[in-house]
Parts: sequence; structure tokens; C-alpha cells
Amino acid sequence: MNKQVWIRDISRDIIALGSIVFYSLVLIRALVGPFWIFFTYLASAAIFLFVLFLLHKNFETYLARGIILASGTSYFYQDFIFALFALFIYILMVISSNYIGNPKSRIIKGILFGMLAVGLGYFMTQLFFEKPWH
Repeated sequence: MNKQVWIRDISRDIIALGSIVFYSLVLIRALVGPFWIFFTYLASAAIFLFVLFLLHKNFETYLARGIILASGTSYFYQDFIFALFALFIYILMVISSNYIGNPKSRIIKGILFGMLAVGLGYFMTQLFFEKPWH
């Protein structure tokens, strides 16, 4: 296997951390935890992101879901080292998305729409719960 094929495969693996399957895995884990506050954040962010997808399909959905997961898990665990790790992985997701040839406009929209979903998920969570996430 040559180096370019290997890098492309690793890039796809990194981007897969923003897949619907992985998002569902984290969502269901929060549900059976039971971590109701974290589940509410993930579910409301996912619903908002789905509505955005129905209105505007031209954005990188993997990056949008990835930033929701990175920020949500970082806030849930309340650990600086984990937050740095999640940020590092998310930066790798962005670099990988660019490397495999996704248009920069889709990447930027994915990041922005993901950040909007993070904000709305946090807001919805605060409407229902007043205590910390854990």
C-alpha cells in the first residue's frame, strides 16, 4: 500500500468519527447511562442539525456532528486534557475533510452549522435542567 492510499484511508477513518453511526452510539450511551442532560443536549442538537440539513444540504455534515460530539463530551467530562484531545481530533477531522477533497465552502458551513447546533443544544439543555451535566 502506498503512502497516499494509507493517508487517505486514515483521513476517512478520522472523518467517520462524525458519522451518524458514531453519533448514535454516543447518543444511546447517554440514554442508557442514564445521563439525561447529556442526552437532551445530543438529541436537541441532532434535531436542529437535521432541520438545517432539510433546508440547506450543501454542508459537511460529518464535521457538524463532530463538533457537537467534541464540545458535548468535553463539557460532560469536565477534563482539560480530554478537551484538548477532543479539539485535536476535531482539527484532524477538518484537515482530513480538506485532504480528501471536500470543498472549503462545505467545510466552513459544516463547522458553522455544527456550532449553531452546539449553541442550540446547550440552550435547550439549560431550559430543562439547571444542574451540571454529570
